[in-house]
Amino acid sequence: MNPWIRIMRPFNCFLITMCAIVGIMVDQGINTFKHWPSLILIAIGGWALSAAAMVLNDFFDVDIDRINDPSRPIPSGQITPKQAMIFGIVLIVIGNLAGISIDVYEWLVFKNQFGVSIVTAIICTVMLTTYTPYMKKYSVLGNLAVSVGVWMGFLYGDLVFDFSINPLPEAMALAAFMLNFGREVMKGIIDIEGDRENGVTTIATAFGDKLTAIIASILYFIAIASCLTIPILLANASVVYLGSISVPVILATISIVWVLSDQRIPTVRKIKTIILYTMFISLVAFTLEAFLGDLVGPLIGN
Repeated sequence: MNPWIRIMRPFNCFLITMCAIVGIMVDQGINTFKHWPSLILIAIGGWALSAAAMVLNDFFDVDIDRINDPSRPIPSGQITPKQAMIFGIVLIVIGNLAGISIDVYEWLVFKNQFGVSIVTAIICTVMLTTYTPYMKKYSVLGNLAVSVGVWMGFLYGDLVFDFSINPLPEAMALAAFMLNFGREVMKGIIDIEGDRENGVTTIATAFGDKLTAIIASILYFIAIASCLTIPILLANASVVYLGSISVPVILATISIVWVLSDQRIPTVRKIKTIILYTMFISLVAFTLEAFLGDLVGPLIGN
């Protein structure tokens, strides 16, 4: 893979961007496509800011990656630190310009609330520029920051076109937050050697791989419980949602059993990938509910 593409982690960027778009679909339904110019800008801006976070993380983590993953573009010499920094800044500019453009378009065409996209872009910029040099050093704070970024995608999608809270995308956001939080905690097992060498304190370096696996599993379990109960009991999800969400629930359950029984780094890498696909399939389930849920009605009640 081209190093400039690899350093952006394209699948991760796609997932984070889709959190916002799926949040919009769940909130707006078929009316989503009335805002197609904004959707294009959201895809560009979301991708750019997500990619900037990945690039700057690799820029600041180069010493750790020389130990944990020397094949990455910067430690392998395919991209210089200066090039990565410039690339990250360009991506930040693109993301913020997209945010401004969305707000201007929505205000001029639909008279929607001005400022949601701009404020979201600024918050994301602050988070991605402070994550690795500051927050990541404090373990749980860094894990929370990444997971909050996922949650913010759904919140933004819920607010951007009507500036009102819809319980269904927020319920989905909670499940996504917990799933990603568990993944971030679990990833510490992979980086434990490099983190210790560079004085970075994580749950894995502080408590070891076994307890880290237990904590990650608890977070996965909360994600499973929340995605099965809250959307159905409090947000009027339908049988479409229950059927489609069963696949990621099964994958998350397999991940729990697997990581509790085996904390070797190759295994954790595989589980980390499974969780990414679990998140993707969850987004598909949320999208199906957005467009088909009203046709069949809520699973419980009227």
